[in-house]
Amino acid sequence: MAKKKEVKWGVWIRYSIGRALQIFGMLAVTLAMVNFFGTNEMRTMLGITGVGSAFFVTGWLLSKDDPEKRR
Repeated sequence: MAKKKEVKWGVWIRYSIGRALQIFGMLAVTLAMVNFFGTNEMRTMLGITGVGSAFFVTGWLLSKDDPEKRR
């Protein structure tokens, strides 16, 4: 009979939060570009883009290690 793998919930939660932050960051950057394209509000667009990029990088750092490959 094969043994079941032990699930490390902390690793999976960190990975899932990281992926969610990546998606949120990508959406924030995309929405900033779409909403402020062709307007004179460059500072607002750059601010939102910077915040979205920070969310994406934070999420990338949290989800760098795939929980399936760790043993």
